[in-house]
Amino acid sequence: MSGRSGGVSYPPVGWSANRRPTKSHERRPATSTPTTSNLLTVGRAADRLGVHANTVRAWTDRGLLSCLRINARGDRRYRQQDIDRFLARANVEIRTDKRGWGRNGASPHEPGTEIDYSSRGSAVLDEVARLSAEAEDFDRLVSDVAVVMCTVADYASAALAGAEDRLIPLVGRMRTDRRVVDNVIATRLPTVTRTRRDDGTYRAGVPVPGTDGSIRVMLLSGTPETRSEQEEGLLRAVAAQLATAARMRTRMVNAAEGQRRAELLMAISSDLGSHLDLPVVLSELVDRATELFGADHGAVFSRLPNGAFKARATRNLSAEFTQLIEHASKLPVAEVAFEERRVVTVADYPDDPRAFEVRRGLVREGINTITVAPLLSDNEPLGALVLYHDAHFEWAAEPLALLEQLANQAAMMLRNAQNYSQMATWAAQLQSIQQLGSRLTRLRTVADIGQAICTELNQLIDFHNVRVYRVEESSCVPVAWRGEIGEYEGEDMEQLKLKVGEGITGWVAQYGLAQNVGDAANDRRARTIPGTEDDLDESLLLAPMLYEDEVIGVIVLAKLGLNRFSSDDLRLLEIYASIAAQAMANADATERLRAQSEALSRQLNNRRELLRVTESILSTLDTQAVLEEIAERLNSLVRVDNICVDVHDQRAGLLRPIFARGVQAPQYLVATIPDHEGVGGYVLQTGEAQLVQDQLADERVIHFADLGPEPGAMIVAPLRGADRIRGVLTIERLGADARFAEEEFELVKLFAAHVSIALQNAEAHRAVELRAETDTLTGLWNHGALIEQIDRLVAQREDFAMLMVDLDFFKKYNDRFGHQAGNVMLQQIAAQLRASCRETDKVFRYGGDEFALLLPNSSLAGARTVAEKVQDAVRSVSDGRPAPTPLTCSIGIAVFPKDGDDGPSIILAADRACYAGKRGGRARIATAIEGLALAEEFRPTEPTPGQPTLSDPVSREPSYSAA
Repeated sequence: MSGRSGGVSYPPVGWSANRRPTKSHERRPATSTPTTSNLLTVGRAADRLGVHANTVRAWTDRGLLSCLRINARGDRRYRQQDIDRFLARANVEIRTDKRGWGRNGASPHEPGTEIDYSSRGSAVLDEVARLSAEAEDFDRLVSDVAVVMCTVADYASAALAGAEDRLIPLVGRMRTDRRVVDNVIATRLPTVTRTRRDDGTYRAGVPVPGTDGSIRVMLLSGTPETRSEQEEGLLRAVAAQLATAARMRTRMVNAAEGQRRAELLMAISSDLGSHLDLPVVLSELVDRATELFGADHGAVFSRLPNGAFKARATRNLSAEFTQLIEHASKLPVAEVAFEERRVVTVADYPDDPRAFEVRRGLVREGINTITVAPLLSDNEPLGALVLYHDAHFEWAAEPLALLEQLANQAAMMLRNAQNYSQMATWAAQLQSIQQLGSRLTRLRTVADIGQAICTELNQLIDFHNVRVYRVEESSCVPVAWRGEIGEYEGEDMEQLKLKVGEGITGWVAQYGLAQNVGDAANDRRARTIPGTEDDLDESLLLAPMLYEDEVIGVIVLAKLGLNRFSSDDLRLLEIYASIAAQAMANADATERLRAQSEALSRQLNNRRELLRVTESILSTLDTQAVLEEIAERLNSLVRVDNICVDVHDQRAGLLRPIFARGVQAPQYLVATIPDHEGVGGYVLQTGEAQLVQDQLADERVIHFADLGPEPGAMIVAPLRGADRIRGVLTIERLGADARFAEEEFELVKLFAAHVSIALQNAEAHRAVELRAETDTLTGLWNHGALIEQIDRLVAQREDFAMLMVDLDFFKKYNDRFGHQAGNVMLQQIAAQLRASCRETDKVFRYGGDEFALLLPNSSLAGARTVAEKVQDAVRSVSDGRPAPTPLTCSIGIAVFPKDGDDGPSIILAADRACYAGKRGGRARIATAIEGLALAEEFRPTEPTPGQPTLSDPVSREPSYSAA
C-alpha cells in the first residue's frame, strides 16, 4: 500500500486493560483456509487490538496488517490468527525496544514508572512533523498523531473531545474529563491536571484547532503523578505542530476550494458559452446558480430603458410573483446593486422596510433572503441574477465572491447571446427586407409600390398607420395610405397632401433626414391633419426615399402612444425606404420608357394617319372641301374643342376667318382681327407656331367679348404659301386642366404644313378651273361653265330661269368702228349685265355677241323683270361715238322645269325664244311659248367653239325664207 495514506508504522502499546497482549506460545496455530467464523471486520479487529478502527486501517495501509478484499468495493476482512500473531510480535518489540521504552519488561503503565521525555521527545516531534507534511486529511492526521503519542510517548490511550460532551476514541478506551477539556478550550494551552485517576494516572490535553476555526481537545491518559516540564514542552510542541498543520490544511482547503470553484466557474461558463440561444442561456444560468449556491428560487431579470424589470428566466417562482416584480415601481435592493456595481444580499427581507411593494409576494413564496447580482457589460446594466433562500442565509465571503464572478461571466455571455440574438434578428430582418424589396422591384407602377408598402411593411415594424408620399416639385403627394385603427381611418388625399417643408413629413422631404419622433403632438414641426385631435399621444417614424441623393418620397409610420418606436425600427425603415426608393426610381424609368414607347407608337400612328389625311386633303382640289376635310381629319388626330382657319388680307391688314368648327365656331367666324395682334398676328409676323398652355396667363390671347376670358390651351400654326404666310390654323382645347402634349404640338405643326400644301394645290387648281370657265375678254363665265351650272341645277332639281341675250345689229358696229372698239363695247356690256343682276345670279358669254343669265329660284315674272333691267343696261352703254343705230338686245326667257326637263331643252327653249324676239322686231323680250310658235322655222346654231372673240364674232341673225 502507499505510504501517503496517513497511517503510522508503530505497533500499539497502549491498548485497554481488558485486551492485554498474550504470549506467543499461547496462540493457536492458524488454519490453512480461513472460514467465515475466524474472519474479522475492521471494527472487530480494532476491538481485539484495543485501538480505533482508523488505526487498524492505517496499519493495514502501511503493510503491518494483512487483510482480505471480499468484494469489488474493497471491503476488508482480517483473519483472527493474523491479528493474534500481530499482537504477539508487538509485545516482543515492546519488551526488547532498544530505546528503553519500559524497564525490565515492565508495563509502561505501572504506577511509579518514570518516563524519560527528553529521550523520546525528538522522536515524537519528528514523526508528527512527517505526518503533518504527508497528511491530506486533517482528521486522519489527528488520529495518526494520537497513535504516535501512545506508541512513542507511552500514553495509555487517546481520545478527541469538543466543547460538547461527545467523545471520539482514538487509541484505547477513555471517558471524558470535562475539567481538562474546558480548561484547554478556555486557555488554548496544553495542561496536565493534578487529578489522580483510579488507575494511578493523570490526564493531559492538547488543543487541536479545526480547519473551520473551532477548537477541540486531544485527551491523553497514563501520565505520571509528577508534572514534568519536559512533558509540558512536548505537549506544547505537538500542539504547535497541529496548529501549523491546521493552518496549512486550511490554506490547502481554501486553495482547493478556490480551484474547485474556479474550475466550476469555468465549467459553467464553458457550458453556458456553448449556447447562443438567449432563452437557453438564461435558463441554464438560473439553474446552475441556484444549485451552486443552494438557493430555493432564482431568476434573471432584464432591465428596461424606463427602469422596470422584465423576467427572462425563472426557477421555482410563481407567475404572480414575477408579475409583482415587473410591475413594482422601484426595487431598492436592485437599485443599490446597480449603483454600487456589486452583489447585494439582504436577510429577513420581508421585514425590511424597503420591501413594502413586494412583501406580500415574498411571504406567499416563503422567501427570507434575497441576493441580487447585477449583470453589467461595460458598466451598462443588462439585468440582474437574483437568488432567493427560504431560510435565513448568511453568505460567506468566498461564495459571495464566486457569485460576483459568475455574474460577471454571465453578463459577458448574456451580451454575447444578445449580440448573437440581435445579429440573428438583424439577419432575419434583412432577409425579410430583401424578400419584401424583391417584391417591390417586380412592381411597375408607383401606385402599386405604394400599396405594397402599406400592406407588407408591418411584417418588419409594428404600426397603426402608414402613409407613402411622392415628392413632386414642391409638393408631397400621398400615393398610398392605410389606417388600422379608428384614429387613422377615413383619411383622404386632400387631408394628407402638403408642401415640401410643411409639417414633419415636409421637413424630412426637404432635408432628407430620417426621424424618430416620440411625441409628435409636441414637436414644433408638427402639422395637425384637419379633423384630428391636436394633443393626441402619437409616435412617428419617418424615412426619406433617397435616390441619387435626391428625396423622391417619404414613408411615414404612426403609432398611438409615446415613444413607441425604437432605434432598430428607424434603422429598418431607413433600409426599407432605400429599397423602396430604388423600386420607385425603376418604376419611374419604366413608366418613362412606357410613356416614350406609347408616345412613339402614337407618333407613328399619327404619322400614318397624317399620311392618310394628307393623301385625302391633297386629293381634294376644292378649297371648301379641303377645309371641311381638315376639320374632320384633325379631330381624329388631336382632341380639340375649336378649329379655325384665317386668311391674311394684306391690303386690309387683317386676319379674316374663312372656316370654323367647334363649340365657339360662331364667335370665331366673326372675329376679324388686325394682323399684328393676338397669337395669330404673332405667328403671322414670326412664322413660328405657338403653344399656349394657359390662355389666361398669356397676354397675347384675345378673348371673345361676349364670352369673356376662358381657361384653356391653344396651338396656332402658320399656313404658308409660295411667297408668304397666307394665314393661320388655330386649334383650342377648353378647360382649367386643358393641356397639349409636346407630341401633339409637333403633330399640329406638321399637319399645318400639309394643310398649307393642300390649300395651295386647291388654290392653283381653282385658278386653272377659273381660267377654263372664264371668258378671257369679258371675264364672264364661258359657254362650258353655263352647261355645267345648268346640269348642276337640274340635278339638284332646283327651280331657275335662263335669259338668252343677243345684241341687235352688233356686227354693223363692229364693222364700222373696228374690232378693238367692239371688244371694249362687249366689256362694258358685260359689266352692265353683272350690275343688273342679283348676287346669286350668274352671267355667261354664250357666243360672239350673245350672253346668257342663270337666275336661281326665279319664276317667269321675276325673269321678265331682270330681262327688262338688262335691256335698260344695254341701252345705257355708250362709247361716245355716234352709233348708226341704237344698241339694243333681244332676250328669250325659259323656265325650269316648265319649259324643259333637262339642260339641252332649257337652252333650246331660251334660244328659240330669243329668236322669236328678234323675229318680232328686235329689242323685244320673248318667252319660251312664243319661241315654240316658231319652232318649225327656227334652226339653232352652236356658238363658236372655244373662247370666241370679236375678231371672229358669231352672228345669230335669223334667216328668212324667200317669202
